[in-house]
Amino acid sequence: MKLNALTIRRFGRFERKRITLPNTPLVMIYGENESGKSTMMAFIVHQLFGFSGKKTVEQWQGNGDSQTIGGSITFTGDDGNVYHLERCFNGQEQLDFHLRDGAPVHLDSLLHGMNRMLFQSVFCFDLDGLRDIDKKSPSDLNDLLLGAGMIGSGTLGKLEQSLEKQCAELFKKKGKKPAINQRFTQLNACSAELNAWEKKMDDYQELQQRIQEGSKRLETLEATKRKLQQAFQWWTAFSAARPLIQSRQLLEQELRQLQADPPFPQQGKQRYDDLKKQANTKREELAQTNEQISQLQAAQQKIKVDLRWQRYEAALQHLFKSAVEDEQNENELRRVETELREQKTACQRICDYLGGQWSETAIRQASSDLSFPKQLKIQIGNWNEKQNEQRDLMHDQSAASEHVDKLEAQLKNTEAKKVAQEQNVHRRSETTRSGHYQAPISVLVGATAVLALSSALLITPLAAVPVLFLGAGILVGLYFFAFPRNRTYAAGGEEERLDSQRMMIHQQLVEARDELARLNQRVGANRQKIQTLEQEIKSWLSSHGYAIEHLHDAEEKVRLVENGQEICRKMDQLNDQRVQLSAMHQAFLDETKTLAEQLGVPGGDADYLKERSQKEFAHLQNLEDLEKQCTYYETHKERQLHAIHALKQQQAQLLKDVDADSEAQFYALAERDARRYELERKSETSRIQLLELTGSEERIRAYEDYLKSGNWEAESEQTYQAQLSACESELKSVRDQLAADRASSAAMEANNSYRKTLDRYHTLVTDAGIKAKDWAVLQTALWAIRKAKENYREQRLPHVLTKAAEYFRCVTDHRYVRLTLNDSGFMAEQADGVNVHAANLSRGTAEQLYLCLRLALMDAFQGYETMPMIVDDSFVNFDALRTKKVYALLEKIAAQRQVIIFTCHKTAYLKEHAETVLNLSKEGNETVSH
Repeated sequence: MKLNALTIRRFGRFERKRITLPNTPLVMIYGENESGKSTMMAFIVHQLFGFSGKKTVEQWQGNGDSQTIGGSITFTGDDGNVYHLERCFNGQEQLDFHLRDGAPVHLDSLLHGMNRMLFQSVFCFDLDGLRDIDKKSPSDLNDLLLGAGMIGSGTLGKLEQSLEKQCAELFKKKGKKPAINQRFTQLNACSAELNAWEKKMDDYQELQQRIQEGSKRLETLEATKRKLQQAFQWWTAFSAARPLIQSRQLLEQELRQLQADPPFPQQGKQRYDDLKKQANTKREELAQTNEQISQLQAAQQKIKVDLRWQRYEAALQHLFKSAVEDEQNENELRRVETELREQKTACQRICDYLGGQWSETAIRQASSDLSFPKQLKIQIGNWNEKQNEQRDLMHDQSAASEHVDKLEAQLKNTEAKKVAQEQNVHRRSETTRSGHYQAPISVLVGATAVLALSSALLITPLAAVPVLFLGAGILVGLYFFAFPRNRTYAAGGEEERLDSQRMMIHQQLVEARDELARLNQRVGANRQKIQTLEQEIKSWLSSHGYAIEHLHDAEEKVRLVENGQEICRKMDQLNDQRVQLSAMHQAFLDETKTLAEQLGVPGGDADYLKERSQKEFAHLQNLEDLEKQCTYYETHKERQLHAIHALKQQQAQLLKDVDADSEAQFYALAERDARRYELERKSETSRIQLLELTGSEERIRAYEDYLKSGNWEAESEQTYQAQLSACESELKSVRDQLAADRASSAAMEANNSYRKTLDRYHTLVTDAGIKAKDWAVLQTALWAIRKAKENYREQRLPHVLTKAAEYFRCVTDHRYVRLTLNDSGFMAEQADGVNVHAANLSRGTAEQLYLCLRLALMDAFQGYETMPMIVDDSFVNFDALRTKKVYALLEKIAAQRQVIIFTCHKTAYLKEHAETVLNLSKEGNETVSH
């Protein structure tokens, strides 16, 4: 399911508002506080699953005048169809759910039974929805997860606890307070009381036997009395009905005399009079119809019609349709010409930017191969690499040159110091130096210089450095040994140090000059390669039609040429379109001219032909209408004549039915029929009175037979009174004896303890059975819930935890690699193997964990419509890196289901993905769209 648009008729702060969501898998809805984010989220839930109650309706009623709340949503289902769901509430809820073409659809069948609790527990949540999980105990958290996976809510754990509590309230094995335990205790006490009462029942049974016999005799006497009373009542009712029976017999005697007449039609006189009135009315209508026909014929003669317009009606309709198309073509032609001028101007701007040698022809002739820009980019990249390499070499060359100059200056400075030191030493050593050691020192200095030079030439220049230091050390030792420790000895050491320093600088200078020579050679060679490569690229560009002098802007110019080629192609298309539209316009003009000549109005344009045709067709339509009316009235006249003839026949048939030769005879027979009807009515009234008095037809017939027999004359009220008095005396005697026996029985049952005890015993047995059945039902339900939870834990929970761990690992950048669930709650395993309880995680990390669990639960629901994920500001405790990871994860989720995020924070994601953002704060109250 992908939500496309919301139309809010009235809901909360919204009224008459349409919101179109961005056509992206992940939708960001931004709005400041109180801009309607939570209201919009609640609107979606209520539209999908209905208004939950009166309080919900009052909450979202708002302050408007209308009492109707609700609206509609448009979404695309998993089957690719576009659905329209409209739900409103005005006293009662109204639902209209259909496809875009209007075909009705059943909402429950589309959602596969998904309800509000399941949707809000898994797919739709806010920050409080995440934090609520943090407030629950580990067992509650486990039940919430299992319940949400099986039935779509966290009530499963609460239901299990409620069942356990109810079972404990009914029965415990060794309890005293549970209801069933109390009933067992009470039953034992009642059973002991009943055993004591059984010993007193023998005498009581004999007394009850006499009471039963007296009761039967009393019933017999009462039945005899009732029969006498019924006979007396029957005789009394006969006496009251006898006058009515005799009166009815007289009416029936007269009625039999009138029934000898032939049958008269029912309501014959009224029917005859109605036929006379209808015939007179029809004659008046016939006269009016003849007058209307004359008026219509006169009007027809006044209308003149040119039938050529009717003959060319199809051609005219085609012309008028073509006129509309021609007007559209003219507008399109003007638009095409304007756009063609704009494209030419754009092409000329590109040519001006490229240079004087470029023109529209040159742009068209340039290569348009799709691989050309890629090849150019590769060659320019190679050229840029060579340029960078040349800059690096020249930088090294400059550094090497500066190093050589510095070494040369150091060498000159050292040599100057050495000459000055030698002159000073020579003057001082004339009196102090011992000539015995001069020759060995000179030999040692020469040997050190030869060895250092040989190492530098044969091995590496740096190999001469240790040799020089070794020779310098030996010379210093000999110096201190051979000369006295005075100022002359110090001067000799300084001279040796200067010699060593000079030799070292000289060696470094040789190496630096060699390095500078090599760099000069490489710079020259690389410069030659760059020039050669640059010339090859220019030649290659020229062969493809691109005259470019400077390679720095080659790619930009190639891009501009490609844009120019695209503009040229568009100009060609516009030229073709302009030619086609011009041809269509000319064809329309030719068609108009031909049709005008055929209709006898040469030179008339389409507007004139349309106005003239409307007038001609109006005349023709008036003529046809008059002809239709005339035909209608002619037909109506025929029907009226037939109706008058039929009425006359019906009158004649009535006279024939009663064998009457004239209308006067017919009315006389009608009077006799009315008298017969009156007698029948009075007889029926008498019969009804008898029925009300006697109660049935059988009783009436019995009274009539009794009247004929004459036995009623021998009976009287005194006879019945005597018989009733004798029966009443015997009844009194039997009642007195029965009262005495019942008094004795009542003495034994004075306290009614046995009956109360027995009733209490049966009541306790029944109540204990009912409560035992309730306990068994609760135990069965509790077993089913525990079995279902165990099956869910074994079958589906591992997959949910694995998927949640995968999401959590992605969000935390592999800091946590696995999730487990035990009796104490969720455990997150770190990459180093350390397990951390969910309660010990930071708030942001814990909320990320619960978010991953919800995402995993969404994947676990298979077979449902793919519901959108709706989140309201649930990422406020995430740092920037984790937030970026979460959005990356949600983008993957959005590839499978629509993700809608409500937020009041302007994050970097909103700025980088402006195409996904719907801003509630900047839109008006009428329409919100991306």
